[in-house]
Amino acid sequence: MVFVNCISVFCAAVIVLASTKEIEAAQQISRIGSFELPCSPEDAFPLFSPEGERGWVPGWDPQPVFPATIAFARDTVFREGKGDQEATWTIVDADCQTHRAEYIRLAPASHAAHIVVKVEPLGQESSSVTVTYTVTAFGEHARSLLENFSAEAYAEKMQNWQRWIAAYLKSQK
Repeated sequence: MVFVNCISVFCAAVIVLASTKEIEAAQQISRIGSFELPCSPEDAFPLFSPEGERGWVPGWDPQPVFPATIAFARDTVFREGKGDQEATWTIVDADCQTHRAEYIRLAPASHAAHIVVKVEPLGQESSSVTVTYTVTAFGEHARSLLENFSAEAYAEKMQNWQRWIAAYLKSQK
């Protein structure tokens, strides 16, 4: 009988804590952005691989989980970031023929994301890049994370990517 009473008290305490603690539900947002690059899709597509991004993303330092070296291939898993920003990435698809890559990113403290990058030809030496991010934010940083994915912030992100990649391409000539 004492055991049952302890369980009842514990359950009552959990119910009180749950009802008094504000619980923020996860929220999801999707953004699509595009930009042009002064190179062919064959040259542009590898820039969106984990290793390719080292050249143009400030501070980008992916570390392999599986396999032992980071391959631009399906089921490759790597980590990137520090502290609360550390995330585990999985390549869902990387198709060099269609110039399409798909990633899942999980940052356990704040969000999960599904990212799709598609590079298409515009001419012999130019291409169009379309990047789709679907972010599911949760936890105490959900609101600020979603603010970073506002329409304006995402458009700025795409402009930065275009500028950084163009500068990288110019430095490689």
